[in-house]
Amino acid sequence: MKLFVKGAVAGAALMLAGGMSTAQAQATPATASITATAVVQTALSATKVQDLDFGATFGGIARTVLPTDVTSGEVGLTGGPNAELTVSFTTLPAVLTGPGANIPLTYGANAAAYNVAGTRAGATTFDPSTGSTTRLNNATGLLSIYLGGTVSPAANQVAGTYTNTINLSAAYTGN
Repeated sequence: MKLFVKGAVAGAALMLAGGMSTAQAQATPATASITATAVVQTALSATKVQDLDFGATFGGIARTVLPTDVTSGEVGLTGGPNAELTVSFTTLPAVLTGPGANIPLTYGANAAAYNVAGTRAGATTFDPSTGSTTRLNNATGLLSIYLGGTVSPAANQVAGTYTNTINLSAAYTGN
């Protein structure tokens, strides 16, 4: 029996010694390198293409321009292809001002639209009071924004030209 215990103790000592040499062989660390990359997008730019034009109207008769009408306002955006951005109208005036009383100006829930093809036909409508998140054209980096609305001159509206300024803001989301 003493021989058996001595053999077991010797075997355990050999196993421990083998474990130590394996641990000592792993003491050298494994290494690797990676490259950090960032792609900086083209700066976003906005250009007025056309003013929102209600044309000639008459006192007491409301006139509506849809975003798909040729007289709707248009802003062209240019930036990084397929980049996501938010579009919002930072100033949507409620009136046009001129030589007489202010003329009410309203916008419906579908008074604004955008299209990556640069055409009013087939444009996607959105509510200009809430804005929209969309993407620039995936090949050209272009996006057209259109705006319509409704003017409602009073029956006794003084003749003349009435105007106000609409402001649009667009920014990359980072997505």
